[in-house]
Amino acid sequence: MKKYVYGFDLAISTTGISIFDEEGNIEKICSISTNKDETHGLRLKAIADFVFELREKYPPATVIIERAFSRFNTSTAVLYRVHGIINYIFHDVVQIYYAPKAIKAKIVHGDATKKMVREKILSAYKDIEFANDDESDSFAVGIMYFVNNGIVEF
Repeated sequence: MKKYVYGFDLAISTTGISIFDEEGNIEKICSISTNKDETHGLRLKAIADFVFELREKYPPATVIIERAFSRFNTSTAVLYRVHGIINYIFHDVVQIYYAPKAIKAKIVHGDATKKMVREKILSAYKDIEFANDDESDSFAVGIMYFVNNGIVEF
């Protein structure tokens, strides 16, 4: 059975997801946005339902997640809830976390902006499109795995 590598840029508002085959070819780029007027519980359920459907269609081999960082207590606590949902859904799959600065350094340089990372990705992958920054961030997270393992050069 074919298996896939997931790249996640997690957030309660919009979670970006990129799904690659095990050779580093992109299969799907998508995102799930939640309604800010709903409770955190309903928003977490929406993310979980969406990801469960993806998991059924794209059986996971490995999950790559951008490491969270702390800014404000409340938003950080909510973000860690999203991480918990993904950790639970993929409890039986290898999960690897990469720091945002390490991802930027591997693709452009450590102090690169989101825009710089996105532009570098789009210059290397001319046939892809991103609907938002969360999707391009998830792609960067995923591609980091392949670069680190010598599967893809960037």
